[in-house]
Amino acid sequence: MVGTIRFIALVLIALSYFLMRLRKKKEHKVHSPHDELKNFKKNEEGLYPWEADTNDSPNRIPANAKRYVNKAKLKRGRW
Repeated sequence: MVGTIRFIALVLIALSYFLMRLRKKKEHKVHSPHDELKNFKKNEEGLYPWEADTNDSPNRIPANAKRYVNKAKLKRGRW
């Protein structure tokens, strides 16, 4: 009896996993990367808006800019 219940539970888990995987595969096929880019237009040089300004020089940072500190990283060797 217990073995039968375990087998049925295992089959249900496997079935739900495969159904979820099939659904995700269908969703992935429906949305292509080109669909996301059709809302944006390229400029005269053939660049998207986020590609046009690639100057990341430190001289462009204003003097009063707030410093970014990543506090989410692991601190090794400390308690």
